[in-house]
Amino acid sequence: MLELMPPTLLASPGSAAVGRSAIEAFFYGHLFYGVCAVAQVFETTAQLGLPLNGWLAAGAFTGTALFYSYPYTRRGADSADPRVVWHLRHLDLVRRLQRWALLGLIALSGWMAVRHRAALQAMTPLEWVVLLAFPCAGGLYYGVPVASRVMTLRRRGWLKPFAIGFVWAGVVVAYPIMFARLQYGHPTPLSFFPCLLFVKTLMFVAVLAILFDIKDRDTDQRVGLSTIVTLVGLERTLFQVSFPLTVLGIVTFLSFATMQQFTTARVLLVLVPFVLLLAVIVSLTRHRTILYYLTVVDGLMLAKALFDILAFRY
Repeated sequence: MLELMPPTLLASPGSAAVGRSAIEAFFYGHLFYGVCAVAQVFETTAQLGLPLNGWLAAGAFTGTALFYSYPYTRRGADSADPRVVWHLRHLDLVRRLQRWALLGLIALSGWMAVRHRAALQAMTPLEWVVLLAFPCAGGLYYGVPVASRVMTLRRRGWLKPFAIGFVWAGVVVAYPIMFARLQYGHPTPLSFFPCLLFVKTLMFVAVLAILFDIKDRDTDQRVGLSTIVTLVGLERTLFQVSFPLTVLGIVTFLSFATMQQFTTARVLLVLVPFVLLLAVIVSLTRHRTILYYLTVVDGLMLAKALFDILAFRY
């Protein structure tokens, strides 16, 4: 009978193992976060009519994957988190990739600085603050030594999700605007709409970060890590924090859309990710797996980018 079976069926167990390994590498290795960052860079580009910037997209992908993989190569082997287990199993490879990614980012930054040194020299102090604020905030998130103590935003329960949202909004909203001016001389005056995009992204990602902490609430309580869900509990986190913030985002967007007379199709498309976010909030009253959080919860960042890009075609 085995001789009569198609080769593809005989190979299916191995194919399944390869597929599972690829999925683990994509999500546990934080490559999906890099894809989400690139999609949101293109989202800002589409919404503001900026030139496409492949170098910024490459830097956003590499920097995001590096940012999220950093702590997983420095945790203890006793963790039951599948991402920690995956990183421990591939520790040497991940560390080599981290070094290459860091070198790539340094080389890209150096090349950009040399090629656009005239534009950099013409930058105002405020623009320098904007350029440096987000990597500094990212560094503070993981901790820097201050007066013999380590100051880290990750242990500030109420501040942590908004710090994450701030860094994301900087990379995918502020940087495309700034790099368009530096590389192409594209003027984007500081107006209400770019600021709204920044705040919208910050708040959307912050809500996702609040929800993502739910999966670790038992571990965080045990080790004394302060997050919103450990401070106020699951039900209040979902329905007194996340839900109202999402509704506030919807109301703010609808107010702006009314003032700008957006088409009905554009409004509906932009609202889709918010509706999905409300549905996800309700779904988290039940226990969910780590892959659910990585694919569905964080996948809303990708959904937001895709629907917003589509919306601005109408």
